Amino acid sequence: MEEKMKRIISLLIVIVLSTFLFSQQVPRDKVVLEIGTGAWCTYCPGAAMGADDLVENGHDVAVIEYHNGDPFANTYSDYRNNYYGVTGFPTAFFDGVIDVVGGSHSNSMYSSYLPHYNTRIAINSSFTIDLDVQIVGEDFVAYATIEKVAATSSTNMVLHFVVTESEIQYNWQGQTELNFVERTMVPNQFGTTLDFSQGDIINLNLPFTFNEEWELEHAEFVAFIQDTDTKEILQGTKTAFEGLVPMFGSNVMAGPANLGVQFTSYSLPSDGIESWEWDLDGDGEFDITGENPFYLYDTQGTYDVTLRIFDGTEYAEITLEDYITVTDGSDISGNLSGAWNADNSPYSITGNAEIAEGDFLSIEPGTEINIDNSSITIYGLLNAEGRDDEQIIFSSDNSWYGLFFNNTEEDNVLNNCLISDAAGSAVAIDDAKVDIINCRIFNNTGTNTGAAIDLNNADDVLIHNNVVTNNSNVGTSGVVRFTGSIPTVTNNIFVNNSGTTGGVITFKNSSDATFLNNTIANNLCDTGMIFIFSSAPVFKNSIIINSGEMFNLINGTPVVVYSCITGGYGGLGNIDADPMFVNPSDGDGPDFDGLSALWHLQEDSPCIDAGHPSSTYNDVEDPENPGYALYPAMGTLTNDIGAFGGDGFADFVGIEGNDEINESIVQNRINVYPNPFNPFTNISLRLNSQDRQLPVSLGVYNIKGQLVKSIINKETVTNYVYRWNGKDNSNKTTSSGIYFIKLKTNSSVALRKIILMK
Repeated sequence: MEEKMKRIISLLIVIVLSTFLFSQQVPRDKVVLEIGTGAWCTYCPGAAMGADDLVENGHDVAVIEYHNGDPFANTYSDYRNNYYGVTGFPTAFFDGVIDVVGGSHSNSMYSSYLPHYNTRIAINSSFTIDLDVQIVGEDFVAYATIEKVAATSSTNMVLHFVVTESEIQYNWQGQTELNFVERTMVPNQFGTTLDFSQGDIINLNLPFTFNEEWELEHAEFVAFIQDTDTKEILQGTKTAFEGLVPMFGSNVMAGPANLGVQFTSYSLPSDGIESWEWDLDGDGEFDITGENPFYLYDTQGTYDVTLRIFDGTEYAEITLEDYITVTDGSDISGNLSGAWNADNSPYSITGNAEIAEGDFLSIEPGTEINIDNSSITIYGLLNAEGRDDEQIIFSSDNSWYGLFFNNTEEDNVLNNCLISDAAGSAVAIDDAKVDIINCRIFNNTGTNTGAAIDLNNADDVLIHNNVVTNNSNVGTSGVVRFTGSIPTVTNNIFVNNSGTTGGVITFKNSSDATFLNNTIANNLCDTGMIFIFSSAPVFKNSIIINSGEMFNLINGTPVVVYSCITGGYGGLGNIDADPMFVNPSDGDGPDFDGLSALWHLQEDSPCIDAGHPSSTYNDVEDPENPGYALYPAMGTLTNDIGAFGGDGFADFVGIEGNDEINESIVQNRINVYPNPFNPFTNISLRLNSQDRQLPVSLGVYNIKGQLVKSIINKETVTNYVYRWNGKDNSNKTTSSGIYFIKLKTNSSVALRKIILMK
């Protein structure tokens, strides 16, 4: 009896001690569900749906999905999958200790997951985690307070902090989005060691970078304590941004004067903000409103930028100090935006630069750009508008890698530019819209691409009134190469270039372009000056002179009509004769100066009036001598063969020539950037030379056709870039909505829709 009482007393003591020990434990905040997954995985949709359903049904779960073998995998996800020894996907882990291997292609794993969730949520914890994430300046900081509220048998513990993103639009295995994707772990995949030897409370500050490509509105921040010996997760929690959070970014943060900066608000909540106020010049005053303003910084220096937002109840404000830096233009790289002019030149590009999609760079007459071992890639708009007497210079003291127009829908313009000394391609165009007019492209070299001009899948390209000379290619790509491209090529001079097996002019893969009124002479290539592969180009009204083989044909045949071609060629109206240039270069190839030579026709040239007899191809008429051609065309109005016939070429007298150019073939155009806009937009005009000499009008109209703002009123212009500040003729701010920019010239009317946003 006495022994029995002792056992009862001992049992009661154990019960009392156990009750005392665990009475201070707290409920588990979140069950942490970690899933090894991949977009390639046939059965992973079921796991994703199961996790989504746990959340949708209100269960206290923090989900983290570690991707493998797809674009969302990273160092952290790979480590965690290896940490758990995942060999089959999907595999789900509940608090690190219960695993479920497998899934379904079409059915949710919710019914399989729920019992394991219930098991873990019922287990109390000896820890609490208080988690808060804030923006401090330009950085994100996670503030975590971990408190040990009861005794624990765990001795080796770490805190993991994880950023996840949901609602990522992505097509995979019949699904259209991804949720709870692990984006980063802070400070790394190993976590932060927790040592309670100095007390029961640990405060951690964990700074991290939130990638601008991630959507903060769809982000969750998960923190959990894990026993590194058993892998059991002892407590978990999660949070997200709430309330009014001002945030912004910009297309560029540094660049030379007249830096065009497009600001974008990323403030939260995305649909609850009523107003945005900006101090963009750091003077302490809010001077611009609107969600995403554009601003032109014209003075060197550094600028603080402040954004204040209002949701109808409260304000929130953020200031980023020294956010914008306007430089002197001596060390340029990265994103380009704004307007460059002769006053601030020369501009020196020392690292690869680009014009991003939606951005623009306007280069004014007389500007010099020196590029050193770098390239300029254009995804947005480059508007380089020189003049006959103030050309824009792209060059290098050493070498550079050219201008690359890549998949841009904008109307890019290179007008009156001198482009030289590039290695690769001076101008490369891949599925983009570009006008190359009145340019001199010379002294460039290439191997795998056309040394002067290289087109790939580019039909909407105009090559007009250019001199392409003294370029060389030692590979198979020629000096001018067209691949799957059908550009408009008119009134150009291609002289004193050299090529090898790729010729000087190369047509590949259905490049059935028409060369109209071009002069091709004194080039050097023994294997065939014009290389044609699976293409059928047309040469019309052109001079094609060569001392060696004319064509290298592989599964392609050119059409040549009404042209002056060495050795003759079967086709209507062709002649084989000396074109009788006024002062051509002294020999073939780039060793002889084709730029200062004179490629006009002498008065008794057989090419005068020998082009296509249709009036469609007539030379420009001399207004002082009706019935006769305007110089440099000669004779009657019948087309002259060569670059000076038809729509005509400059009265080209070498690089110093500055006579009037007849370029009526060039359409008048309007470019507007940014668009949509607030509060300013820049209007760039493209006028043919005839309309440049005559009064033009430029105005802003509403959707009713009513004039809102007159910018140019029947004036002859010398400036081709204008700014509209969203105000009408009475200097009153106009309402947000759709407007039209209308350009009226002597020859045409051009319209461009714009959107003013408030």
